[in-house]
Amino acid sequence: MKAFLETSRWLIRGGFGCCLWLLAPGLVFAQPANAEPASGPQLTRAPELVQFVEAPYPESELAQRRSAAVVLAITIADSGAVEDVRVNESAGAEFDQAALDAARRFVFKPAEIDGQPARIQILYRYAFSPPPEAPKYAVFAGRVRSRSTGTGIAAIEVQLSSGQRAVTDADGNFRIELIEPGELIVTLQGEQLPPLQTQETFVAGQQLEANYDVELASARPAAEPSDDMEIIVNAPPLRKQVISTEVSAQQAVRVPGTQGDVLRVVENLPGVARGALGSGQLIVWGAEPQDTRVYFDGVPVPRLYHDGGLRSILSSDFVESVDLVAGGYGAAFGRGLGGLVTIDSADIATQRAHGSVSLDVLDVQGSVKLPLADKLSAAVAVRRGHLADLLTGTVRSDIEDYIPIPRYYDGQARVRWELDARHTLELTGLLSSDRLTRSSLQADPTRSVRESRELDFQRVYLSYRAQESDGSTINLTPFLGWDANRLSNRVGAVATDLNHDAVLGGARVSWRRPATSWLTFEVGVDAEVSRHLLRRTGSVGSPPREGDIRVFGQPPPDRISADDWNVTSIGVAPYGELDLALFDGALHILPGLRFDPVLLDVSERTPAEAEQPELGIATRSFDLEPRLSLRYAITKQLAAKAAWGIYHQSPQPDDLSASFGNPSLTRARAMHWVLGLAWQVLDGLSAELTGFYSTSKDLPARSPLSSPLAGQALIAQGQGRAYGQQILLRQEFGRRFFGWISYSFVRSERRARETSDYRLSDYDQTHVLTALASYDLGAGFEVGARARFATGFPRTDVIDAFYDVRRDQFQPVFGDQNGLRIPSFFAVDLRGAKKFTIGDTTLDVYVEVQNVTNHDNAEEIIYSPDYSRKDYVTGLPILPIAGVKWTF
Repeated sequence: MKAFLETSRWLIRGGFGCCLWLLAPGLVFAQPANAEPASGPQLTRAPELVQFVEAPYPESELAQRRSAAVVLAITIADSGAVEDVRVNESAGAEFDQAALDAARRFVFKPAEIDGQPARIQILYRYAFSPPPEAPKYAVFAGRVRSRSTGTGIAAIEVQLSSGQRAVTDADGNFRIELIEPGELIVTLQGEQLPPLQTQETFVAGQQLEANYDVELASARPAAEPSDDMEIIVNAPPLRKQVISTEVSAQQAVRVPGTQGDVLRVVENLPGVARGALGSGQLIVWGAEPQDTRVYFDGVPVPRLYHDGGLRSILSSDFVESVDLVAGGYGAAFGRGLGGLVTIDSADIATQRAHGSVSLDVLDVQGSVKLPLADKLSAAVAVRRGHLADLLTGTVRSDIEDYIPIPRYYDGQARVRWELDARHTLELTGLLSSDRLTRSSLQADPTRSVRESRELDFQRVYLSYRAQESDGSTINLTPFLGWDANRLSNRVGAVATDLNHDAVLGGARVSWRRPATSWLTFEVGVDAEVSRHLLRRTGSVGSPPREGDIRVFGQPPPDRISADDWNVTSIGVAPYGELDLALFDGALHILPGLRFDPVLLDVSERTPAEAEQPELGIATRSFDLEPRLSLRYAITKQLAAKAAWGIYHQSPQPDDLSASFGNPSLTRARAMHWVLGLAWQVLDGLSAELTGFYSTSKDLPARSPLSSPLAGQALIAQGQGRAYGQQILLRQEFGRRFFGWISYSFVRSERRARETSDYRLSDYDQTHVLTALASYDLGAGFEVGARARFATGFPRTDVIDAFYDVRRDQFQPVFGDQNGLRIPSFFAVDLRGAKKFTIGDTTLDVYVEVQNVTNHDNAEEIIYSPDYSRKDYVTGLPILPIAGVKWTF
């Protein structure tokens, strides 16, 4: 409704006389044309409305919805208050009364006569307009994008269950108007996208904006159905993890330095330290490698890389994407103090046989997927490393005495059954095997080191996935697994052997459902049961653990023991999470709670004695793990993120020996704080800044006693902390280019007990900088480069030595623990590739040159037998690797 102040127009046309007539009746203003102006009161300032009161539109008039105007005569006192109001021109009783009631509450700045406040009367026109009708419809707008490149996809039909539809433009944008409010099914489909459904809630008078990220299949001849693809939809795309870095397989396979191995991209992500050459370790935010959990389709696997770190444990053809969450992850995962790596498998649904064969100097691998029947598909992938065979056959037979050469193989098999459009069932099997020998032969045989490691594991799991019409999703994954771990370490005459066999099983089930337009919840259970059989003989101080003060090649303590023990672990962890979307989705609050009870049963409490029955020990823990994360979209381009959580981890079965460890070790506890900003600088170009702080306690550490009590070689008194920040500037693939620059500043510290001072962790790597880029030159040619810099790991300096008569060898005298560092690492890698199209197949040929500058990178510090001289074990020199992959 609109009202305005309209003073009498005749005041302007006839001069001020008429106003004065209102104030002083009887005065005569008419003058001859040639007469002198009459003297008398003059209006020097008109009244000014300073407080307006809106009159309601009469309900009795809503049916006719007509406009009207009431002219009021308002008498204004010299104070500005309204003295009297009367109707001068009527618009009807209802309109008149509403206008009178409102005008009586007006406040004016008083008029002035000859510069003094004065009483005055004005005419005021109060206009009424019918109120706007309540909105009846909603608007739906958004974009369909390629999940791998982030670019829009044209010609995708977006259809609502109401029958309304739109087709995306060249940039992937769409818009649908006049939508009836309520919950509707949204269907996406296109030439290379079979029908895909999700559910949206539409509110009258509001515009719903959603981005849908999908993955299309390769183009095929028109005669053949094109349904061989993986489809991933986010509407809107939300992540439960606050600080996570996800890379699709399509991008990861092209990262320089990975030889086309998708999962090796993780070592280039922010927060990840560079592992020592040949270790295959994954070190995230300074945590020990065993503190970071790795899951494939929700199933735990013992490692991400084969020994040597040159290959991952999974074929790239089985991987859709890999996601690294360095800390602050949600309640669905636990049992680890450090980071989290989750791997999503690629869809194998197909209507014709597809596959690939690849060969390079590291290994040979092949994969195939094929239809078995209608809605039934299968896939198999195998790989075997042959670098050791090539070197021992062409260089020298004892090459492994000087260079650790990994021997490995792995395989994956899957059968997929599409029960119907919304329900699928998959059976998957994984196997992996590693053999690695490290040697450091010395002129003094008492200082020669030889270590061999073996790890075999298998996993079998069943995956049931359902997407219901109400928008809910159900996932059920039961699994079984077998692990066999062997370690043999010999330093001079002192030998240590460890055999560790494990059988494990469990299940992961989750149900996620949108309850309202602003609330989504997920509940689930994460269950793991394992049985471990262990045997260990040798030195109580070998192999060394975090916190041990040792140098490479130093003989371990000569106190020898032996033990056989077994451990049973049972953990069934229910969890729940909420996603509250407030302020039109700008703010997401994600509280979560995980209840993580664990039963640990160890076969012996104290070292076994002859003719004494074993007395076992069982420990129970009931831990609550609250989690909370927040995401707030400050603008469309800038978002703030925060997370906090509590995490627990059971002791390693290796540490529960009554002779070498402590069967009574308690679960370690960690707390994560995370704060970050995400900025979408340009379309496809993003930047992330993350700060973090984590603390941990009850970590197993060696007893400070020279002769610890029985069953207490380790004590759960260690503490740790890590803090720092990481930066990621990332360009998604677009216009032939993608890449990123990541920098991590991480400070990782440990202490053996609360009364000790903090010192650098053995896994501290303060500065890590990685820059990589890949560019498509066209015509099938592609080039890329990667540069890496990393601070060296801490070590303890040898400041003196003495001769040990009993052992007939020199012993080192150490300085401050971890007060020295291995020199920093620097390397540049180059990659060039060419794709050839041969009929319906493609042939990819690539050449990678690692450490193209031939920089001597120190990997470890070594000393002469009397510790008078110091030198370094260096890593790989310049290393060209050529490979070829045929895809059919």
